[in-house]
Amino acid sequence: MDDKEKKLMEFVRHMPKVELHLHLEGAFLPDTLFTLIQKYGGASGISSIEDVERHFQYQDFAGFISTWEWKNNFFRKAEDFEKSTYDTLLCLHDEHIVYLEAFFSPWDFGKNGIHMQEITEATLSGCRTAQIACGIKCSLIADINRECGAAAGMKRIDEICAYQDRGVIGIGLGGNEERYPAEEYEVVFREAERRGLHRTVHAGEAAGASSVRAAIHVLHAERIGHGVRAEEDPALIEELRAKRIPLEMCPTSNLMTGVVSALSKHPVKRFLDQGLLVTINSDDPTMFHCTLTGEFEKLICEGECTPDDIKKLSINAIDALFLDANEKKRLREEYALAWNTAGMNSLEKLR
Repeated sequence: MDDKEKKLMEFVRHMPKVELHLHLEGAFLPDTLFTLIQKYGGASGISSIEDVERHFQYQDFAGFISTWEWKNNFFRKAEDFEKSTYDTLLCLHDEHIVYLEAFFSPWDFGKNGIHMQEITEATLSGCRTAQIACGIKCSLIADINRECGAAAGMKRIDEICAYQDRGVIGIGLGGNEERYPAEEYEVVFREAERRGLHRTVHAGEAAGASSVRAAIHVLHAERIGHGVRAEEDPALIEELRAKRIPLEMCPTSNLMTGVVSALSKHPVKRFLDQGLLVTINSDDPTMFHCTLTGEFEKLICEGECTPDDIKKLSINAIDALFLDANEKKRLREEYALAWNTAGMNSLEKLR
């Protein structure tokens, strides 16, 4: 690594960051989960935090989902969600993340005997306490699993709208794209739009470009989670560019779940060069052994991203937020100040 890269990497570590695609259930701290395993028992072969970390290795997307469901078994009480949220946000603050719009899935724990209202209240409480403690702000996006079906999806819209003015700003759609196409949830997302909820859809991850197109045209998605396979359809790429539809891209996640075989084959740099509104995110940082800072570092070292690219990706993320214009302006100014203070305004010196 030459001196120019070192200077850029140092700036990336300390620059203010925003994140659009992070699942709180995949961002818990390893020691938090280990404490819960000790509290509830029932995890053979897990006797240390290191064992917890080693458990998160996957061969494919199905393996990831299986492990996701395994760790869900240890979140059983409201206090578990509140503390995990608080601890996670403090850790993200240490990474200089100042604002994030995080997914949470309060309906995924019914078998543990805890209701979505308890989880939502606890998660919001963790967000408030973390903001008081260190200033980090977190808005929530309630993620609906495609497997639940449209009827349950409509009920979930009703339930989550009770928190619309308390920190929940939108809904997402996750799960198996191939088995549960977007068309099944058109009525759900139409109702969410009518009620003023923002909408983001996981698409183009496990399924192809048609899944991304359906998310846009059928569900009126304002952002696309991942969107890796949009590259299969040049006309779709042009539409994404022309309409400035943000892509919440997560390179390490896609590598670990087998969506791409190597970082060098990930389309993030190509999409950026084509003028798409690309953002960089960590997805499930604990489960994928990554951080938002680390994603930027990998793009510099392995993806050949330039200082201009890093600046563009950062501004893109601010532009893609579900915030009002004044808040976005404030965040852009904060980022520009950090950029200039670090002496990064003279980009030509780093090229």
